Amino acid sequence: MTSYLDRLIADPTSFHDAPYAQAFTLSREEIDRLHLEGARKRFAELRPGLSVLDKLAREQGIETIETIDDLAPLLFPHTVYKSYPISYLERSRFDKLTKWLAGLTTSDISHVDASGIETIDDWIDLLDAETDLTIQHTSGTTGKLSFVPRSKKQWRETIVHSGVIIRDWWPDRGRDIVKDGMPIIIPGYRYGAAAMQRGNGIQVDLYAKGEENTLFLYPNARFSADIASLGGRLRAAEARGEAGMIDIPPVLLERREALLELERRRPDDLKHFFSEAQRRFGGRDVYVTAMWAILYDWAEEGLKRGLKNVFGKGSVLLTGGGKKGKELPDDWRERVLEFLGFDTIYEMYATSEQMGLSMMCEHGHYHIPPIQIPFLLDPATGKPLPRKDGLTGRFASFDLMPNTYWAGLVTGDEITLAGWEKPCACGRTGPHVIPPVRRYSEKEGGDDRIVCAGAPEAHDRAIEFLAELSM
Repeated sequence: MTSYLDRLIADPTSFHDAPYAQAFTLSREEIDRLHLEGARKRFAELRPGLSVLDKLAREQGIETIETIDDLAPLLFPHTVYKSYPISYLERSRFDKLTKWLAGLTTSDISHVDASGIETIDDWIDLLDAETDLTIQHTSGTTGKLSFVPRSKKQWRETIVHSGVIIRDWWPDRGRDIVKDGMPIIIPGYRYGAAAMQRGNGIQVDLYAKGEENTLFLYPNARFSADIASLGGRLRAAEARGEAGMIDIPPVLLERREALLELERRRPDDLKHFFSEAQRRFGGRDVYVTAMWAILYDWAEEGLKRGLKNVFGKGSVLLTGGGKKGKELPDDWRERVLEFLGFDTIYEMYATSEQMGLSMMCEHGHYHIPPIQIPFLLDPATGKPLPRKDGLTGRFASFDLMPNTYWAGLVTGDEITLAGWEKPCACGRTGPHVIPPVRRYSEKEGGDDRIVCAGAPEAHDRAIEFLAELSM
């Protein structure tokens, strides 16, 4: 009979087919074997189909993964997913943006004709309709959106992954949400291609078992990638002292006006949302998901209306994202729970570019699943630090689950890792993150120059090569 470890090496997504807790019983030797053999397998599979990875490997002089540290120079800076020229968006050159994206995925999108597309939203819809991709974008706070070429199959696996976590992470409180279903409550948009909206359709099908068991603050609205991009570019221009100098096409002005109208209607929408939450789902066990900062705003609005303990005690909350720079009172967490009325929380640390989720245990540590390969990099040199407990550095990781794009990433986060030498106090084995998680950009006063492992200029040349492919 094939062992659990061998199944993970053969197919990391088989992770979903076993109890989630089993992943955190592996020994250090088993984890090391999974990481090394898994990395070798993914590199061999993806290098021939990803020209940017092949370019980086050649620049770094890496032909095979002999040790786990050989993987570190092949991790992309997170900026690779927004390495396209901004002129592609400003001039609606979505034909070129498509060619750029093609360099980041093994999915064939060469047949897509995006030459007549004018907006990011329409480009995303075109890719949805004509390819096996369901790309997601980031918030674009720095002025450019990242585009991650995740496939439709991978998105479904991501939602299944979350369902397995909800079932198994807290053994005494878990709910089999995929099997039994639960109503979904989301204080946000129903539609969109950002990380928070992209999986909504699958959640509605798998978790809620239909739209009739859902409640969204904006059930018919879309979180527009164009508006997110425009907002980021306007903020960046203002920071450069160039406010008012950006030329905004009429189609974006229309979408911006639609968003402003939505915000003007927000008080009425909130009133309706709270009314429906009480009428349809008050006292019932529900599934709620949103980032903490959004949850706090929602809870404060509800508490002002005298609403407390709105949902059933068996409800569950999937959340993360920290405070996102918001100034919140010391008791913000208690305020959220006072409004919701339950305390079964699944809190995660994750990146938009990867499928794996690191869940917080009862001791406040984020446990990295074994199908993710974590690294701590020296922030000055980019070299991997030893796999020892208690070291602090720049977090980088490789997710073994995606099989159509290279999910190796150097983040902008400073973290402390433990779990290599002894298990967490909760009993789970394997590496875990000890909070707090800090952004280097905040630590360095807004500037974060990522230094990658190996020859740093090799990453620059690989990114330049990716841009050249779209010319």
